[in-house]
Amino acid sequence: MLIIALIAVFCCVDFSSNTVPDTTLIYTRQLWNWFSVDNFTVPISLTLDGLSLIFLVLISFFGFLIYFFAACYLTLRNDIYTFYAYSNLLIASILTIILVDNLFVMLIGWEGISISTYLLIGIYYKQARNGYAAVKAFIIMHLTDIFLIIGIFLLYQTAETLSIGDILTRAHDNLAVDSDIIFWITLMLFLGAMSKSALFPMHSWFSETTLAPMPAVALMQSSTVIFAGVYLILRLSNLFMMSNDTLSIMTVISSLTVLFASSIALVQNDIKRIVTYINLAQISYLFYAFSCQNWNLSLNCLINYTVTSTLLIFASAILIRNCQGERNINRLGGLIKSFPKLYIIFLFIMLSLSAMPWISASFYIKGDIIWGLMAKERLMAGTIGLLGILLSSLSIWRLIFIVFHHKPKIFDFAKTKPISYYPIFILVVFTTAIFIYFPLPVQGIIPIAELETNGQPYFRLLLAAVILLSFLISYILYAHPNSEVQEVLKAPMFKFFLRLCNSDWHYNYLLHTLFVNPYIYLARLLKKDPLALWDDWIMRGIKKVNSFIVNLENGQIRWYLVSMVIGSIIILMLLIFI
Repeated sequence: MLIIALIAVFCCVDFSSNTVPDTTLIYTRQLWNWFSVDNFTVPISLTLDGLSLIFLVLISFFGFLIYFFAACYLTLRNDIYTFYAYSNLLIASILTIILVDNLFVMLIGWEGISISTYLLIGIYYKQARNGYAAVKAFIIMHLTDIFLIIGIFLLYQTAETLSIGDILTRAHDNLAVDSDIIFWITLMLFLGAMSKSALFPMHSWFSETTLAPMPAVALMQSSTVIFAGVYLILRLSNLFMMSNDTLSIMTVISSLTVLFASSIALVQNDIKRIVTYINLAQISYLFYAFSCQNWNLSLNCLINYTVTSTLLIFASAILIRNCQGERNINRLGGLIKSFPKLYIIFLFIMLSLSAMPWISASFYIKGDIIWGLMAKERLMAGTIGLLGILLSSLSIWRLIFIVFHHKPKIFDFAKTKPISYYPIFILVVFTTAIFIYFPLPVQGIIPIAELETNGQPYFRLLLAAVILLSFLISYILYAHPNSEVQEVLKAPMFKFFLRLCNSDWHYNYLLHTLFVNPYIYLARLLKKDPLALWDDWIMRGIKKVNSFIVNLENGQIRWYLVSMVIGSIIILMLLIFI
């Protein structure tokens, strides 16, 4: 990973030194032709432009930090070897996706990510729960891969090519905006990207990653698997801009994901699950930016999400390690005196997740995304976006108050190597408002949108008010909860809400009721294949006829003569009367 990171740095230097203003710089390396059928040829070639360079830098930089953290965090030699082997396959798969210019070749990396996720979740495969979770993630990812393949078929039928550059050119020249074929193509591609991006209702594999080691969780949740679906939509952004209906569907799915994930994170007690659902809620803001057609802002949101989610996972991993593997926040407390450095790190994470006004980068990025929704007259989605920030802020404040401020409940701690904090210190800097907008070389690759600024300062004041409200609510609920607060929380409505969120909105129950149980019923019904039963009856009939014929061969000459005479008479009768 260090070598890949150095290569990415050299690529950036070479790219910047050869860039000419107002032009799009694209490097292409033709390797070989994979196969050819008639006039259809699939070449293996690598392409590097500004967009793929951004993803290359993100993958190499964060991948190196995660690999470095894993070397300090993992202790068993077998776990270290297994993690690096599976992670290398995952890194190779995502690099294949971002560096190829052919959708058919991209499928290799796409399926490689599914396999790598299955392997990483099932690292501790001897535990049945982990094996079940790995299989579940593998199946869910492949369910939406069907839609991606259908979208690729439709693209080839329409544009007669699978080269991404040629597809975008021909679609712009030959297809009408908001036409039926554009809608179905973009819808299929979006549905194909849903599982990799963990959007509701294809999110359940994301929660299963909690069974993997924390470095594997960081790799899957923040810097590889999520990139696949995001990159696909960004690369084909000119195609998605031609279908407003698909962008509207994207807005609805993102809103559902925000409500679902942020509400569940608010009531979880397992640190890993709190972190997972907080990250899941943050992914939705990426797709909010897509639905507003603010593609360059979505890249800044992606960078901010990757920094914050990786930082949150690293800090949680050290917290769990220091507490002897204890993950239930209700069994922890008073850790501010024992781990003040970790407490400060969580405060920086809180500033980023809650979009602290004028201090964190997420205040400007998320604020611009929600303001873009408001400007597009999507008031409901914008309101849900504000609610998502409120609930995420409450979730991280709840974790901080219970773990660091409440009465101490654990006194036996483990030691963590000081070197484990080095990646965290690097990431903390990038959460601040110093790094609001990076200079991204995407001119001419993705559409650059101009954000409406009329009324934006007033909206930022509203956003700041929402954030301050979250601080006030969290202090009342979690810092020093009194008897009145406890009585309110024991009200039937709140109890119903807690039960609903603790059960993940009964999503797994619905999944089993609608899909798993009918499948098991059909499997049991077809345990003995009806066609096989029909074949058995045919074979039994043949055996009966065969046994009757065999009995005729008794070795008696007179029986043979009588049979010949009877046969001759039958033949003569047929010749006379027919």
